[in-house]
Order: sequence, then C-alpha cells, then structure tokens
Amino acid sequence: MAFDICIAGPKEAFDTVICLEPVSKDGRGDLRPLVAEPQTCPVPECKTLKPIHALSMDLKSHSPCDRKLDLDGTLVVPDLTTVFVNGDPFDRGVHLGDFNWSFATGLIRGTLSGMTNVGTHRAPIFDPCQECSSTGYMEGRLCGQVRSSVPEFAGCEVVGTYRFRFEPTKEGGSGIIEGTLEGVVVCECAGKQPTGG
Repeated sequence: MAFDICIAGPKEAFDTVICLEPVSKDGRGDLRPLVAEPQTCPVPECKTLKPIHALSMDLKSHSPCDRKLDLDGTLVVPDLTTVFVNGDPFDRGVHLGDFNWSFATGLIRGTLSGMTNVGTHRAPIFDPCQECSSTGYMEGRLCGQVRSSVPEFAGCEVVGTYRFRFEPTKEGGSGIIEGTLEGVVVCECAGKQPTGG
C-alpha cells in the first residue's frame, strides 16, 4: 500500500481514498522483566533507568465496536524498552517496542510507543479517576502492517491507541498486564480519486 498511515501527513490523508474498519480489543497477559540498566549524564545532569521487558497479551473482541476483520489473537512485544525519570521505576517514563500481533488469518508487525506511570484521565478536564502521576499504567499509540490470507485486508495497516494496567515493581513492572486497545484497520482504495459528498 502506497499510503502509510504510520508516517502520513494531513495532505496525504486528505488526497488518498482510504477505507476504515473499527478494531476494539480487551487484553490480558504477562509482563516479564529481562534486564535493566541505570544510566547517568553530566550535561544536562540526569539519571535514568532503562529496563527491557517481554510482553505477551491475548486480545479478545470487544463488541459492539469491534467489526469486520477477526483480529483476536496474541500481541507480543519482545523488546519493550522504558526510560524512567530520575532512575525511578515508580516515576514517569517513555516506552517503545516492536510488536507482532498474530491472529487466525495473518500477522500484524509494527511499533508502539507511549508514556508509563502517567494519568491522563484527571481533573479539571475529566472526571478525577487519576492524578497526573499514576503508577502502573501505560498509554500510547501503535501502528503496523497487516499480512493476511484475506485478500481484502492484505497490505492494510492497523493504527490504534492502547491503555494497559500493570503491577509496578522495582524492575519497572512484572506479572499480570491487562488493558484495552481501540483503533482502525486502514486500507487504501486502489485506483480511486477522492470524490466529495
């Protein structure tokens, strides 16, 4: 697919005819620490902690928002790398990883990135179910390419947002991880020009 939602700009999105299918998943799995490395920097002065985790999560359909393509399967992130402020795994951090999402008719491969130990659902804008510092949460965006034996979806992409809850530990998290994933399958319409409606 020539159009790439993972890197496209607004002009490309407007000028390309694309079709969307909703994706909505509930997930539950395991977060396993592999290694952690403390690092320091003299200028600017800082210290960080960089753990790497293996994440594996079973994804199940959440109706009524999950629709056409059956993507129930397993999400695996073998290299989930987080960088924590002040070398503190209970402080906020930024995380990145490569993922493989296997399902009955194919595979999605891509990247994810976001924030760890932050609370975006906070006052005064939202109901105060979190504070700005909320340990045990990961939120972010994922984007990947679909490989599928279903011709209609081969070469499409999946883009979405996720919110995971985990048990915070001195290793940056360990044990059960669960959460939600909301997104869309993005397919380019071959040989079509945009038409206003």
